[in-house]
Parts: sequence; structure tokens; C-alpha cells
Amino acid sequence: AGGTGLRSENLVQAWPAALLAFALLANFASPVLAYAVLLAYSGAGIVALKPPLRRLRAGDLVVVASSAALSALLTARFAFTEHHPSPPSMLFVAVAGVVEEMFFTGILLEREGVLMQAFYFALAHLALRDPISLVLSALLAPHYLLLGMTLGATASKRGFHLSAVFHVLYNVLSTQHMLAASPVTLAAVVAADAVALLLVLVYFCSCPNLRSHKRILPGNRL
Repeated sequence: AGGTGLRSENLVQAWPAALLAFALLANFASPVLAYAVLLAYSGAGIVALKPPLRRLRAGDLVVVASSAALSALLTARFAFTEHHPSPPSMLFVAVAGVVEEMFFTGILLEREGVLMQAFYFALAHLALRDPISLVLSALLAPHYLLLGMTLGATASKRGFHLSAVFHVLYNVLSTQHMLAASPVTLAAVVAADAVALLLVLVYFCSCPNLRSHKRILPGNRL
């Protein structure tokens, strides 16, 4: 049993290597391969960690779905064109949302806390292929940080299975339009993210007898 526990701990401690491999593969090789690697690592890590998953209530699903839809659709008015992704593309972004939640809120959240997993979530979405992509993705860092905090706060109260619902819905809805690259659009995206985060926090803080099983930062309680 001691040997098994040590192997599990070593596996979980390898998350920086898994994140680095994911980033490199996603940017310079194949996104499909990147998510396959992250899925393999996250699946093994979740089996080892066995993160707690609380029973979901109808209100949880309603609030999370509403927040995700609000965050994705509030910025639709800033879209310069509609986008109609193919079914395989829709399936890919949905699966990507689940895999990311397995890693960031299923594994990282327990070890690093809500804020730090959100930071790594934002870091993982930097586009490293060329300088222009890097600058544009860096401008979206506040968006990904707030989105990561919303997902982390959700998982901290119920588990990564609920944050995965949020993430899948958000990904699917946000691919339905293309946003213009402008300061106004960026401000609108961040404002929509902040509203979604506020809704999630207000809902879960108002739930009676509900305590977090994760941390904001190591050593601090949500």
C-alpha cells in the first residue's frame, strides 16, 4: 500500500511536465494529440487522487448553465460574424472542456488552490506559435484567469464534474460567433466573465450547509 501511495504521489507531482507537454503539443504539433496526452495523464491522476464529487442538485445545474450561457452570449453583440462549426469541431471543443477540467480542477485545484489553478489555466491558453498570436492571447489572459476562477470556484463546491458542465456549455456556445479584436470587445468579455463569477459565488455562498473542500491558495480555505 505504501508503494502504491508513493507511485500515486509521484504521478500527481508530475503535473508540470504534463502541462508543459500539453502546451508544446498544442502549439507546435497537434491539438488532438495534446488533449489525448492530457486526458491520459488526468485520468490516471484522478484515479490516484479520487477527488471528492458532491451530489448535484437541480439548482446547481441551472445556475452553472445560466452563468456559462450568460458569459458566452453577453459578448455575442460584439461579434463581427456568425460561425457555424462542424459537428466534429463541436465535439472537439466539448471534449476539450472536460479534459481541461479533469486536469485543472480535478488534479491541480486540490494541490494549488483556486487562484493558482486559474493562473495555470490562463497560462495554458497562451498561443506560442508566433509573436502576433502570443500578444493576442496574452491580451485575453484576464478573460482566462476569470474563467478559471469561475470553474475553480464551482469545482471547489461540488467537484470537477460540475465545472465540466460549465466548461462544455461555454465552449460550445462561444464557438458560435467570431469576436472582433478591439479594446471594447476585450472589456466586454472580461465584464461578462466577472458577472458569471459573481453569480456562481453568490449562489454557492448562499447555499446552506455547504463548505468548500478545496482552497483558494495553499493553506487558505474558500
